[in-house]
Amino acid sequence: MLIEISDELVIFYTLALALLFGKLFEELISRTKYPPVLGDLLAGLVIGSTVLGIYVINDTVKALAWFGVTILLFYAGLSTRYSDFIRLLPVAGILTLGEALAAFSMGFIIGAVLGYDLMKSFFLGAILEATSVSLTIRTLIELGKLNTIEGYTIMEIAVLDDLASLITISIGASIATLGVLSIVNVSIVVLKAVGAWIAIVVILHRTAKYIIKAVSKMHIEEAMISILIAVFSASAVLVGLAGVSPLVGAYAAGLALSEVIGLREVRESIRKLAIIFSTIFFVTTAAQLNLREALRPEFLSFYLLMIIAAFAGKLMGAGITSFILGFPLRSVFRISVGLFPRCEFAIIAAYTAVSFNILGPEAYLAALMIVFVTNIVTPPLLKVVFAGEDTEEVKLRFKRVVLRRQ
Repeated sequence: MLIEISDELVIFYTLALALLFGKLFEELISRTKYPPVLGDLLAGLVIGSTVLGIYVINDTVKALAWFGVTILLFYAGLSTRYSDFIRLLPVAGILTLGEALAAFSMGFIIGAVLGYDLMKSFFLGAILEATSVSLTIRTLIELGKLNTIEGYTIMEIAVLDDLASLITISIGASIATLGVLSIVNVSIVVLKAVGAWIAIVVILHRTAKYIIKAVSKMHIEEAMISILIAVFSASAVLVGLAGVSPLVGAYAAGLALSEVIGLREVRESIRKLAIIFSTIFFVTTAAQLNLREALRPEFLSFYLLMIIAAFAGKLMGAGITSFILGFPLRSVFRISVGLFPRCEFAIIAAYTAVSFNILGPEAYLAALMIVFVTNIVTPPLLKVVFAGEDTEEVKLRFKRVVLRRQ
């Protein structure tokens, strides 16, 4: 640390650095048409311990960072229509199960091959599991392929993939607290996570219109957004008290409120808050990584295996599952490539593992490498696999469902 900052000023100091450098690097990255979050990660590396060493991280900053990623998930839930989520469960649920399980298994196998214990291997699987399709969706829009069967299927999977990844990370965090990874512990955490998630979604979805109606009659400024933040925060607390990650409660609260009439302006305000505070999260997580410690020769094979597994897991999982369901071969490759990108959840999984001292800085660097590599190579690969005729119709083998181009 080049300068000394008092405890009272640390929060303002880190806010200034995170937002200033984060947004500057976001601007640079966005000009290349890649996700701005990559700029936040680069900014963290520059001002953190890797390069300048001017970013201060204490418990208050960590708490602010976690608030950032939690409100980001609240917004993600708000942006997912509840009716679409329910409608997508049958087909997209099978596809998600196949691709997520395969990707997770690849990480777990790498851990086993390298002699890692069960806990470490679990988190390697969590890092590889989650898909981030924002770059895929933007590329498909530019190619005019978003309304194809494959484009729509990718979006369907993305909705459930977020939830699957969230539960996996929650399981990992809870097991890390218990200190023992066992079938019993995993089963308990899964039941708690799914039970808490369903309870919040069902209760809030049924009572949301009454809550919003009551708040809309209030005459004070910003009553609606204040109450919504209170609701999402209370959901996070309730889930946390049940021994599950607050991230599950935040996402569930957002999903439950997603179809309430009259929340468009409030949703936009939540989006702005999520963008600002999530910047702090991504900058802070990257700032804690010291590349000089992680870039050691003995880790090179680990990094290479993780990057290869990031592609192989989705190609095998999504590819085999979609082929079994009845998708033609060209659709199989299109769906698989569309699920290659990783971003937010890979970083969250790695950060959780490092925070609990389960994995070292090499795990976080592996996650960063995966994020950058998958986001860089996916757009040109999409252009290749989507060349040629569009798929007009797919008849699924095990369900009497026919998918047609939108």
